[in-house]
Amino acid sequence: MSDAPRWRRYLRLVRRDVAADVDDELAFHLAMRVERNAALGMTPDAARREAMERFGDVNHVREQLVAHDARRQATEERTEYFRDLVQDLRFGVRSLRRAPAFAAATILTLALCIGANAAIFSVVDAIVLRPLPYSHPEQLVSIGTGAAAGEFLALRERLRSFSQLAAWVEQTHPIDDGQQSLRVEGAAVTTNLLPMLGVAPQLGRGFLDEEGQPGKNNVLLISDAIWRTHFGEARDVVGKRILLEGVPHTIVGVMPHDFHFPATTTEYWQPGAFNPSNVGATWGVWDKKIIGRVASGVSVERATREVRDVWPTLRPLNPLWDPGPDYRRDVAPQPLQATVVGPTGRLLWILFGCVVLVLLIGCVNVANLLLARATARERELAVRAALGGGRGRLVRQLLAESLLLSVAGASLGFGVSDLALRWLLAAMPPGIPRANEIAVNGSVLLFTAGVALATGILFGIVPALRATSANQRPSAAGAGRRASRDAQHHRVSGVLVAAEVAFAVLLVVAASLLVRSFTALQHVRLGFDSSHVIAARITPPNGRYRDTSRVSALYEGLRGRLGTLPGVTSVAVTDKLPIAQVVYGAALRVQGQYEDAKHILPSIGHLQDITPEYFATMGIPLLHGRGFTDADRGGQPLVAIVSQSVARRYWPNGDALGKHIAPPWDSPWMTIVGIVPDTKQDSLRDTSRTSVYVPWAQSTLRYTNEMWVVARTTGDPAPYAAALRSVVRDLDRSVAVSDVRTMEAVVSDSVRKARFTMLLVGAFAAAALLLGAIGIYGVMSYLVGQRMQEMGIRIALGASARGVIGLVVGRATRLSSLGAIIGLVAALVTTRWLATLLYDVSATDPVTFVTTPLLFLLVAAIASCGPAWRATRVDPVRALRAE
Repeated sequence: MSDAPRWRRYLRLVRRDVAADVDDELAFHLAMRVERNAALGMTPDAARREAMERFGDVNHVREQLVAHDARRQATEERTEYFRDLVQDLRFGVRSLRRAPAFAAATILTLALCIGANAAIFSVVDAIVLRPLPYSHPEQLVSIGTGAAAGEFLALRERLRSFSQLAAWVEQTHPIDDGQQSLRVEGAAVTTNLLPMLGVAPQLGRGFLDEEGQPGKNNVLLISDAIWRTHFGEARDVVGKRILLEGVPHTIVGVMPHDFHFPATTTEYWQPGAFNPSNVGATWGVWDKKIIGRVASGVSVERATREVRDVWPTLRPLNPLWDPGPDYRRDVAPQPLQATVVGPTGRLLWILFGCVVLVLLIGCVNVANLLLARATARERELAVRAALGGGRGRLVRQLLAESLLLSVAGASLGFGVSDLALRWLLAAMPPGIPRANEIAVNGSVLLFTAGVALATGILFGIVPALRATSANQRPSAAGAGRRASRDAQHHRVSGVLVAAEVAFAVLLVVAASLLVRSFTALQHVRLGFDSSHVIAARITPPNGRYRDTSRVSALYEGLRGRLGTLPGVTSVAVTDKLPIAQVVYGAALRVQGQYEDAKHILPSIGHLQDITPEYFATMGIPLLHGRGFTDADRGGQPLVAIVSQSVARRYWPNGDALGKHIAPPWDSPWMTIVGIVPDTKQDSLRDTSRTSVYVPWAQSTLRYTNEMWVVARTTGDPAPYAAALRSVVRDLDRSVAVSDVRTMEAVVSDSVRKARFTMLLVGAFAAAALLLGAIGIYGVMSYLVGQRMQEMGIRIALGASARGVIGLVVGRATRLSSLGAIIGLVAALVTTRWLATLLYDVSATDPVTFVTTPLLFLLVAAIASCGPAWRATRVDPVRALRAE
């Protein structure tokens, strides 16, 4: 038995000390036995020794008693706690039933806020937080993009921090299943990629090593979606042969339904074949993407350092050209998940931050409602305190009511989140990674439960503490103390309203910046006329169209047939359609300036192959020189047309007409015969104005036979979609037609992501503005109600209605001004995260930062007008008679 220090006894005033109680009990029993032995005539030492011998192992007995009493105490405490909790919950339900309007308003507010949070969290969880569905995804690293096959082969030999390296190339090809020809997106992958990811086909087999060789790679893995829609889930699909680019390929397997690598639109996989003896294909085509699995025992940081050290050393291996001293110095390996998510991750975190702000604003509103309700229940709380209810007990009871409200709001909010999530999925722009994985799951349920608990405590703790602090001495109920409590309540409410306005200002500033950015995008000068133009992607199978003359005949026939349709004024063909896709550029030789193809050459932003009618069809005017004609074809002098920026860049003091440019290898010079305005090519945000156009009939950089056909009509171009498909089908059924859209739809679709972000943040900002107005109205109404007697005295002493209104509105505007200042400071710090989403608008745009606080001052004034007008209607006589 230990000798416990005396101070431990005082702890039992707070909580029972089991060990100390056991020590006291044992000491008492031993003392009684020693006294009895002494009464029988034993000496004190003998009496104590005999007592200890009879008692046995005191320490063992003490341990058993302490353990027993501790268990019993814990059981009693849990029982008492749950009994009190059930009692508090029952009382809370009865209390809320007596205030149905308050309960309904609170639960609805929380349901909307929590539901919106749960919906956005579902998206964040699926895309950003949830690990990739591969084996040990934390070991997968994206090494780089835009690599040549030679670089991949060299890295595979030299990197020691990776157990495996794999590469892939995104590609699109027409697939003919015997019934129809479809343009399908897929990927050419190294044969080890799927095993490295730890993914196997659900039907059939994967790729064999020997299928990664040229001539042996005519096999395919197809997606679950193609298997179901085009093959009716037939189990005998394995072994069937279909045409890819007109060449027979054998289906060897079907991938699982949840496998979507490298993109959600990928529908088939083909072995990528390398031929090192083909130097041009090995070192001249930089389109490979490389990933690796970090070796066991090697950190991701060490592996990425090795990539940054090794890759620049491959510079001398390129037999075609010297890539320069900065070759691969900017390589930035990163975890595969970060690469898959890309910039979407930042966008989602911004949206999640916005919806959390809305939740905080809702919590502030509910807290103010609870403060007002607690003041109305002052007499009830005073009676409970007088009957022995301690402050802790009262706080727990009030928190139980808050938790009831939050749980009810979360339960209703979960249904709201399901509806909101359906809308999000329908409105979500294409290209969002892992969008197919978005769903309400256990993580979302856990998050919703956590939010319910956190919000219940967040909006309930301050009102509970404020309400119970007034009941520490319930017997003293003087007017002076009541006035002091009212003043304290007004200060707390004022702080909450200021915080609410600050949050709302931050959201409205963000929404205003996005709206201004989107407006600027909508009014950007395209450089071409998108009205009355329809476009379609035409994909002939390479197996049937290896002969250049046959490809030319196809497009000449298509142009001729479409040009005869009633209402069609012009038809053109181009290899890349502006805004619909990235229009890649190329290095350029400029006669007299940059002629050595062995050294770094300047680049132009965009390069297009076009037919002569392209400028007329797209509404691009010719500024100088001439356009292309049918005479500009193979065997004739090579010509080109450049944009204004190209002419100004290379010939700032002279006329570009007649000057010569060429591709970055030994080839004949092209003569510049015309100059056209700069146009938007890659997107509406495109800042690269340099473009070069060459006649399609003279093109020397033709990697594919796939082209876009564009037609200008006199009326609405949309109805011509069916006719366009019919013309292509009549010419050759094996040619795939896809992406049939008007150019106005192409431009509109290009800003879907910006529109989606603007609408979502704008909706959050509108909700914040509305909640802020409700909060100001509620606080001002409470203030007028509490100061009714003061208002009556003021009116009795001659105060004018304008003065009373100014008193109420002035307090509201002061609170809003304080909140607006805090919100603007926060916005200055946080809106920099929006910089990548903005176009032609600064993240610190002064117009936005000036108009937003003025808007909130106006909202505060309008929201406080109702309570202010009610204050002017106070009857002085009745107010003076009131207690």
